[in-house]
Amino acid sequence: MRCIAVLTCGALATQMHVAVDGTVAVESARSVSPRMQTLSTLQQRASELMQSKLSPDAAKVVTDILIPTVKNDIVSSIHKEFQTAQSQLQGLVDALQGSTDRAVSGLKTAVSRDTTSVQCREIEKQKLIEYEQCEATKRSTCATKQQQCTDQREAARIKCAAADAASKIQTAKLCLPEECDFKENPTCGSADVEREADGWLAEVRSKMEAYQKLAEECRTMTSEASSTCADAEAYCAGDHCEGQRSASDQQRASCAQSYDSALLAKCDFGRAAQTKCADLSAVHALIAKIKDSNRQDALSEPDRVAEFAAVQRLLCLLQALHDEGDLSQEATAACAAKTPYPNTFDYFDERIAELTAADSISCNEKSFSFSGYEWDTGLTSAAFVKRSASPAFSVAMASPAFAFCSDEMAAAVDLQTTNGDMVKSPQNQWGPYATCPEGFEVLGLGRIDILGGAANQNVNDFECNDNGCRAWCHNTECNVAARCGKASNLKLVNGNVVNHQQVNHWSEYSTCPSGFIPIGLARIDLHGGSSDDNVNDFQCNELGCRAWCESTTCSVTVRCAQATNLDVTVGTFGTSGPDQWSDKMPCPEGYVALGMARLDLHSHGEAANINDLECTDDGCRAWCHHSNCGLRSMCGKTFHKDELHMTPGTVIKSPPNQWGPYSTCPSGHKVVGLARLDMISGEHNANVNDFDCNDYGCRAWCHNTECWVVARCARAPGLEATSGPLIHAPGNQWSEFSNCPSGYVAAGLGRVDIIGGESNDNVNDFDCNEKGCRVWCESTDCKVQPRCVKGPGFSVMMGATVNGNENGWSPVSECPAGSTSLSLSRIDIKGGGSAAQVNDLHCTNQGCRAWCHNTKCSVRSTCAKYEA
Repeated sequence: MRCIAVLTCGALATQMHVAVDGTVAVESARSVSPRMQTLSTLQQRASELMQSKLSPDAAKVVTDILIPTVKNDIVSSIHKEFQTAQSQLQGLVDALQGSTDRAVSGLKTAVSRDTTSVQCREIEKQKLIEYEQCEATKRSTCATKQQQCTDQREAARIKCAAADAASKIQTAKLCLPEECDFKENPTCGSADVEREADGWLAEVRSKMEAYQKLAEECRTMTSEASSTCADAEAYCAGDHCEGQRSASDQQRASCAQSYDSALLAKCDFGRAAQTKCADLSAVHALIAKIKDSNRQDALSEPDRVAEFAAVQRLLCLLQALHDEGDLSQEATAACAAKTPYPNTFDYFDERIAELTAADSISCNEKSFSFSGYEWDTGLTSAAFVKRSASPAFSVAMASPAFAFCSDEMAAAVDLQTTNGDMVKSPQNQWGPYATCPEGFEVLGLGRIDILGGAANQNVNDFECNDNGCRAWCHNTECNVAARCGKASNLKLVNGNVVNHQQVNHWSEYSTCPSGFIPIGLARIDLHGGSSDDNVNDFQCNELGCRAWCESTTCSVTVRCAQATNLDVTVGTFGTSGPDQWSDKMPCPEGYVALGMARLDLHSHGEAANINDLECTDDGCRAWCHHSNCGLRSMCGKTFHKDELHMTPGTVIKSPPNQWGPYSTCPSGHKVVGLARLDMISGEHNANVNDFDCNDYGCRAWCHNTECWVVARCARAPGLEATSGPLIHAPGNQWSEFSNCPSGYVAAGLGRVDIIGGESNDNVNDFDCNEKGCRVWCESTDCKVQPRCVKGPGFSVMMGATVNGNENGWSPVSECPAGSTSLSLSRIDIKGGGSAAQVNDLHCTNQGCRAWCHNTKCSVRSTCAKYEA
């Protein structure tokens, strides 16, 4: 039976049961079915007719009214509902057909690309082996030649030593008489002397000949050794494996592209399979509703069959009453016979079976094998290991189809932002939390509005956390709204609390945990409670957030975010007059405002405070009471996997006079240079003695000061990064260019090492072009090395050269339209001496700038464009 709700008399609800024999029972219920209400009413009237003993003519008149009503209202309604349910199921099955076709096609593409990728890795390993074998042969040959050089030099040394020894002879002493008497010895013994002299001369001639022979052999062997050693040196310095290395590099780049293509195809298939399975679930759910009975809706086919039987019995009785004027026992019995239901519902069983066959994706799969293999890879052929693979499949749309698809899912889900509802906070106490809509997370303040306008009214404390945002407003009520966002894998935390104990001075930065990016303020708490206690300035950037609190100490906490492919940067800085809304400070194209990055009151004292601030997607604005103010927005954007994605690395505070830890890049990103290098001290005897960016990250050795270090990180399909040669640069002149390896272009400086350690040893100028970098070091020799990149569709160009004044930020060297900054390509210090140096450098996606201490300087960015 089917339960149908009927409302009567406005307040009384009844529930009606229609049996297959046509009887209708009524009892209490909540809702109403118009068709069954009509059927119940008609049956009641028919029953009254049958009992009222109307004349035949009167019965005809009444039944002429009732029969068309039943046919038009009830029978037609049953037929329409049948068609609606059938059409609805037809639509879902058609949708299932479409999603199945897409999933099957996607699987074929994924299998093909994965097979190609696996085969590509086979070739990559082989080419790497060939390169390694070439290098091993080179090393072996080099060692042999160097040993030959050593052996020949040693033999020549021995021969030359023998020649040296042979070059020295002792002078013979002739036995000459001390005096000679010709009377007694007419020849004075000359025959004996001549004989001895002849013997001595013969010995000298023999030794001279031996020496000359040894000396000639010494010269010959020395020359041969020199030639052998020169040959060994030339051979060992030669690039005998350039062809194999180039082939290996090209294959690696090709395989990286092939791998990315396969990964995208597998994730596209996974999403298509999830969609198909969701469509299949919708089909099964609708079929279950259609096959169910006693439902209070228009879907149940058993209920329709029962209703049709009841209606047909009623029509039969009414027709008999119309024709005979009364109901005979025979007519009643005939009407009790079941009238066949005229419709056959098509559940598309065969079609659904075809669409859920194994080759059409049944949605019972726990995993998919694709090619059946995957590779572990590395820098050596030994790291290449091929193994069987069948990644687990998740049918749930809320999860990645495969574990490796989290980034690809995120690529389709852009950062979304909104503001929550405004709540009113009472004066001089914490107000309630302003919360975010369902599905959104708290980014920070979306708005805080002091409802009063007096000088002694201000915000004493505000706090944003996972619960929402709230405020403690001094001597006034205020309105508070949270800034809210959602993105793939979005996680939000608060950074460390900095308790600042110096009045009228910048606090330290409140910083984020590793892997998180600052997105704005989570809290500023003024420790005082008087009307002249205010926040005069606060600033948030990639280092964190800090504040300048007027007439009181305060504590500062940064709000931090982590999300797949999230990039955060600051917008344009602008100023506003007092007692009016500022313009909204815009974000770069494609970015939305996450919160306020800077709000600086230009006046001091009790009368100057922030009366209102508001952030929307377009940017942030402020109403500054009795003061001009400067402000900028903190902006965010999510990047897709097939785009060039630039982001800062981890924030490192490097200790003085030693190497600090590395600032590292997120997984999948390459180190391309420095995003930030900031000497915390501003003294002239503080400088950067050495910095080094390599495959691990960026680090610095800062002389007589702590310094902030942040790596600049890049990701694009097929992107590779390496370092060029480290070359020596003589002091007080331009060095030679250190050029990147073949096929690479220079992203910027990878390393500058000042060999001296004095305070007046500085980098006066450096210059990078597409090929490499050179440097001019003041008062000291130094070493220079470029950071180099290459990749398909990847190109670099120079940004605009800008000039900055001393002791302040230079303008940003902006990149050409459609490109983003990689790093700095030049900083030229116009002054000289130990007092002139770079105190801070900073690169974002919009470009690079520098703060030059006691000197003017010019700045230029290196920019990149990626075209898929």
